[in-house]
Amino acid sequence: MPRTRLVWHLFIAWCSLVAAVLVASSWLASVQLARIAEEDQRLRLTELARLAAAVTTPQDDALDPESFAAVASSTRTESGVTLELLAVDGRPLVAEPPPSAAAATPRMSPGDERLLAEARAGRVAATSRFEPATGRRFITVAVPHGPESEPTAVIRASVDTRATDLELAAAQRRLLAAHLALAALATAVGYVIAQRTVRPVRELSLAATRLAAGEIEAPLPATDLAEVAALADAIAGLREQLVERGLLIGRQGTQQEAVLGSMIEGVLAIDGRQRIVGINRAAAELLGLDLDHVVRRSLQEVVRNPDLRRFALRAIDCREPVEDDLVLHGLRDRTIRLRGTALRDVSGEGGAVIVLNDVTDVQRLENVRRDFVANVSHELKTPIASIKGFVETLLDGAADNPTDSRRFLQIVAKQADRLAAIIEDLLALSRIEQSEGADNLPVEPAAIGGVLAAVAADCEPRAAERSITLDTQCDPVLVAEVNAPLLEQALINLVDNAIKYSDAGHTIWMEAEATDGELVMCIRDEGCGIAAEHLPRLFERFYRVDRARSRQLGGTGLGLSIVKHIVQAHRGTISVESEPGVGSTFTIRLPLARA
Repeated sequence: MPRTRLVWHLFIAWCSLVAAVLVASSWLASVQLARIAEEDQRLRLTELARLAAAVTTPQDDALDPESFAAVASSTRTESGVTLELLAVDGRPLVAEPPPSAAAATPRMSPGDERLLAEARAGRVAATSRFEPATGRRFITVAVPHGPESEPTAVIRASVDTRATDLELAAAQRRLLAAHLALAALATAVGYVIAQRTVRPVRELSLAATRLAAGEIEAPLPATDLAEVAALADAIAGLREQLVERGLLIGRQGTQQEAVLGSMIEGVLAIDGRQRIVGINRAAAELLGLDLDHVVRRSLQEVVRNPDLRRFALRAIDCREPVEDDLVLHGLRDRTIRLRGTALRDVSGEGGAVIVLNDVTDVQRLENVRRDFVANVSHELKTPIASIKGFVETLLDGAADNPTDSRRFLQIVAKQADRLAAIIEDLLALSRIEQSEGADNLPVEPAAIGGVLAAVAADCEPRAAERSITLDTQCDPVLVAEVNAPLLEQALINLVDNAIKYSDAGHTIWMEAEATDGELVMCIRDEGCGIAAEHLPRLFERFYRVDRARSRQLGGTGLGLSIVKHIVQAHRGTISVESEPGVGSTFTIRLPLARA
């Protein structure tokens, strides 16, 4: 429905009122003018009839028809009024006027009988009639003559009102022009009044619009109109409430954003049509979305994962919270645990809040725990079973044979040493992990060249047994804040592995240098190398590339895991590059100075 402005409502109402008043007054004035003019004509005709009767009637005698005819002729000539002398029964007592005069005399009509009857009763009677044939209007008056109780004659006076009607029409036109002028003036005055009346409302409307647009300090107009002033006061009160509620909502929004932004879990809110209505940064990062361009967009449009969309439908439709796991495929597959709760608002549209928790690391740690338990059990089972078997053999009588007894005891001692080595490595790994978790690893400046020299001195005998050369390259002045014994242990483990898996005549290089604020140490060999599929799990506990050869060489499967945790305790990283048949390179990167 189209809307009109208040000023036009007021102006149109004013114009309608003015028009109604002027039309009514014009009509009443025209009618009154016509009535006055006709009454004046009747009085004039009556006076002329009585004057003619008085002039033509001698004292105490009857009216003289001949004298009356002369007076009537003179009156007709001077004023255009026709005077006729009639008997009480309607017969003319004076000869008919000449043809020229008769043209202006009205013809007899049934109304004349009423006039005669009134005159016979001694009363003056008048009538007005229009003759369509001639297009003229006549006013006729019948005046009784003689005694009032018993008139002896009737004088009928009539006149053509054409001239009078023309004057009346001219007067009515002047009156209409005056009314139109007054209407124009009243219209202009009404428009001004409407504008002045509407101005406070318009100013208040503009102030309310500015207030709705966010201009809280927009001034409200002052006015003398009680209703508008009351409305302005109400808007002022509403403005104060809006300010208070805006501050409250702003604080709540800030708190909500702070809570959602600090959450590790992702939070995703959708409506009944699966449009995103809210999302925190954690959820956007998990789903790979742009936080600033996904709100109010469809979940199907921004997330190309049918499992998540199906879970969203379940969360919206179910009254109870639902849970499920979702696998997001990418460069690294991630497992997301989903928990959805349906929402019901007053509109009935509904929706759901979905909490996303990345449990990839938790599952990986659980897998590591299970593998660790299985590996430890397996690693301990073999030497224990061997020790138990040989002990039982000795108890069964082999102890009586000195040669077999000594050989069996040597095997038991070897397996016991292996058990001791496994336990020692596990304890060392536990201590390193505790230092790593507490971030309290004691460090001090140490010459890296001295650490490499100690490693070379420790590994040189084993390398010489296999005719392997150790080559050390390091700047003698290179110093870093490290835990020298732990770093030495890590390097010994790497060099010892390189010796085990290198053939005679090969060389192992130990290099250290400072690059971009980091201490970079490389252990490079020319051994058998490691296949690419083993590299991601190489630093896991008890993981072996070649299990048979590793056990044959006396390894516990914990050496590289110990190396990794020593490096992480120093806030560093370790990586490996290897090619089967060419060799391997282990690279350790440590910060030169701890913050």
